[in-house]
Amino acid sequence: MAARKSSYRSRPRNAVLLIDYTNVFGVISERIDNDQPDAVVLDLVASLKRHVSEHLNLKPVRTLAFANLPPGNMRGHRATGAWLAQGIEPHFCYARSRDEAAAIELAMEAMTLSRELGPSTAFVILSGNQWFTPLVQRLLRGGHFTLLSTLESPSEPDDLPSDCQDVYLNAEFLLGGPGRKLDLAPPAEEEDGPQSQRPTETIAITDAAVLKTLGIIESYFGQYEEIYLTPLLRKLSEIIDDPNEEPKVLINDLEQAGAVWLEKRRGFPHNYTVLLMNLEHPDVAEIKESSLTDGLDYPSYADGDSSDEDDDYRDDHNDDYDDSYDDDSRVDDDQDDDDDIDDDDDYPTA
Repeated sequence: MAARKSSYRSRPRNAVLLIDYTNVFGVISERIDNDQPDAVVLDLVASLKRHVSEHLNLKPVRTLAFANLPPGNMRGHRATGAWLAQGIEPHFCYARSRDEAAAIELAMEAMTLSRELGPSTAFVILSGNQWFTPLVQRLLRGGHFTLLSTLESPSEPDDLPSDCQDVYLNAEFLLGGPGRKLDLAPPAEEEDGPQSQRPTETIAITDAAVLKTLGIIESYFGQYEEIYLTPLLRKLSEIIDDPNEEPKVLINDLEQAGAVWLEKRRGFPHNYTVLLMNLEHPDVAEIKESSLTDGLDYPSYADGDSSDEDDDYRDDHNDDYDDSYDDDSRVDDDQDDDDDIDDDDDYPTA
């Protein structure tokens, strides 16, 4: 007689889920074709909870989300209500979105909980493209079962130390379903080079705000043949005082007039987008001629004119503008194209 198979399952281990929300939001808003990235992040969190419960026998007893609140923000974080509705504990840092304050707070809170809860509690860390290697190593040495889940995989096997490789989980597969395909790899049709959208028609620019935008581009970036989109949009947001004038919309208006166009470029570790000015457009030609006549002195970030511009603009984490343009930024010595993904509060609440 065949022996009956035991249905016994060990008691699940309690787990704490720590979410680097600023970073996850940045990666999703940059790479996914969806106009509600907050909702996508929350779906990802729910999927991760189910996965660790069903496959790793973990019981998430606490879920903490860490995010930055930029100085001057008096309205609070856009997703707070949705977090509370799902039992997620908000942890905010008074810092600009490109800062690493949320990640630092996450690591400090993890070490505090490690001491309070003891090695019997597991830790699950969710991030977009940060590995939290020192934190993972500390938790492992403290006897904790630890899982690191990110949307972007390490590009090389040795990007993670050997003691962290077995605790890594690629979270991309958790985002299955319609409208949830992450475009993390360069599309095959773009392998032969960038696809040009050079304008074939030009229209005179009559809107004063759009003309002003063209002048700003020439004043700050006119010395470059190709202008990286991330620092350009950020500079426009700093200079334009009118809250009704959205930098993304102004760039789109310039495109519609045939004054500029955007091109994708392949880069490492991510693709990126550049803006090019159409020298055949009459308004562009006039502004270029005026800059030469007036002897315009372009600002040089390398000379320290804008210390706020030369943070690390990698593809990391936080520029809401990249949501529209899929601007996978890259580091460039000439333009100081360093820090990205600024997840301020342009996106709808989940």
